[in-house]
Amino acid sequence: MPRKTERRHVQGDSSRQKILEAALDIAAERGYDGTSVALVTEKTGLPASSIYWHFKNKDQLLAEALDFSYRRWRAVGPPWAAELPPLPFGSQVQDRFRQAATAFVEQPEFWRLGLMLALEQRIKEPAARTRYIQVRGESLAALTDWWGRLLASTFTDVDPAAASTLARFHLAAMDGLFVATQADRATDVQWLVDTLADGLSTAASRLVAAAR
Repeated sequence: MPRKTERRHVQGDSSRQKILEAALDIAAERGYDGTSVALVTEKTGLPASSIYWHFKNKDQLLAEALDFSYRRWRAVGPPWAAELPPLPFGSQVQDRFRQAATAFVEQPEFWRLGLMLALEQRIKEPAARTRYIQVRGESLAALTDWWGRLLASTFTDVDPAAASTLARFHLAAMDGLFVATQADRATDVQWLVDTLADGLSTAASRLVAAAR
């Protein structure tokens, strides 16, 4: 029979996840300022004391909700460190964008909340926005590494700066792709993804050629 301390630990983890999911849903809809502990208590049915037991304040709650949503996004998003599949250059880029588009559909909260936080302008940055900027930097570094490996597998004498340039453009394209799919549900996502991939593949080839 489980001991009381073990049951409390399980119940505590369950309550914490319930709070994070509720905060994420509210923040993804209302933004940072529109989210409150009162709304989280209403959505979860838990008392405010339970929320403050897990999180010091709203700022910490939203920062951890962002981390929570990022982990869920990464679970379905394109893998960073996996070996490159044996596909042609353009197909690799296309496959990457298709995986990202699938993740947008399955776990849109991270991208939605992240873009809302990116637009926050205030004297003192909330912890959630600071964390989002950090995550974005990590994503950019991972994309730069991916592009570096992809270019090296196809071209010779590649300028290292090319991978960084393509990674920045890639990340911006993903922002636009997410906004387009969320703004118009009738968007032909596959056509848009494939067109973006073709354009980025062509840009990569020209960038390498120009550097030479």
